[in-house]
Amino acid sequence: MSFTDFLYLAGAPFFLPPYLFKILVRKKYRTSSKGMLGFMLPKESWAKEKGRLNLWLHAVSVGEVVAGKAVLSEWNRAFPDSRILASTVTETGQQKARQILKEAREFSFFPLDFTPIVRKFLSTFNPDIYIMMETEIWPNFLREAAKKGTKIFLANGTLSDRSFSRWNKFKSLFQRTFDSITAACVQSEEDKRKFEMLLKRPDAILVTGNCKFDSPGSPLSPEERLQIFSRLKITPQDPVVVIGSTHAGEEEIMIEAWKKARRNIPRVKFILAPRHPERFDTVARLLKQNDIRFSRYSDPALDDPDMILVDAMGVLARLYGAGKIAVVAGSFSNIGGHNLLEAAIHKIPVLYGPDMHDQSELVKIFHNSEGALCAQKEELAPTLERLLSNEEERRRRGEAAALTAHKNRGSARRTIDFIRKFIEKT
Repeated sequence: MSFTDFLYLAGAPFFLPPYLFKILVRKKYRTSSKGMLGFMLPKESWAKEKGRLNLWLHAVSVGEVVAGKAVLSEWNRAFPDSRILASTVTETGQQKARQILKEAREFSFFPLDFTPIVRKFLSTFNPDIYIMMETEIWPNFLREAAKKGTKIFLANGTLSDRSFSRWNKFKSLFQRTFDSITAACVQSEEDKRKFEMLLKRPDAILVTGNCKFDSPGSPLSPEERLQIFSRLKITPQDPVVVIGSTHAGEEEIMIEAWKKARRNIPRVKFILAPRHPERFDTVARLLKQNDIRFSRYSDPALDDPDMILVDAMGVLARLYGAGKIAVVAGSFSNIGGHNLLEAAIHKIPVLYGPDMHDQSELVKIFHNSEGALCAQKEELAPTLERLLSNEEERRRRGEAAALTAHKNRGSARRTIDFIRKFIEKT
């Protein structure tokens, strides 16, 4: 057993009981737990073949999967004969991966970071190349993969000040882990500075930008937009606000904003999309408690509803195109925010809350653009009213949002070009 294994065992009495409670009582993580323990692995192992690379791409959850899509597209252009595995940690991320990562041959949950489990996964998939999206540093996995000769790359890398401080404080204990990383592609110069201190190899680090700019999709056609309105039984003239990826506590904020906004804009409609499917019924009960006329996306039986509850996965990115304004949630609670780009490409103003610490680089890029606006929860209703009442401002901000999303593309291509240099060396 490794030193890290002993650390995990020492911490087990603290983190295991609440985790088991969620599995047994709330019925969460049941599928992912089986997968992470290795009970869902394919029966046949992947053999290494001369002239063909086994690639393992890891993306924690939905946001990383979206960025990973762009990386896999570029990878396929460079190495079209590769065998590709895509892994996630969350179940929602797994659903998204299976939906959009068409380049992958196999899907898996990421192994629990205990040495015997890690070795079982590595023996099954035999990766030549491992690419981790953003910064998923699992010490046992990285060390064991490097021992097997796997080239390890970081793509779309970023480190918050808090995470960097923690890793930097204990880097002497985990230096072998950082030494396992072949090269890192990071989002910003600040990220580069942090990784230079951890990896101690400046020539193995490149600022490539944010891969999420390369995978936001495309705007709706007029026909697609009309189809959405027809399905939801609302009219194209309605002032529609699409609210994406809400978490617990945020739906109440949105409901309050809707109640205030409709005093002056009576026909304002909200399309409300919770982040996690296990909360769909909870949000439905909340809407009923507030006497809101709503229909579900899966069963739009009600004519002219005031709200639509999006109880389906994988449809939000397109639904943003039905809105005159988008609100990206996860930013009005202590979550850290979500991707602004899926909404921005539809040429609509994008609002977000004050807590965007997980999207800090995106916020910096959008800071000088008029396309994205930060609003405190008490400012949300008046901001929505102003934008819905001012078509010229909406048009100007929407065009600015789309332009910002478009002009920052190219990160995925730069990432694969950089990684390719290290592969060709060997």
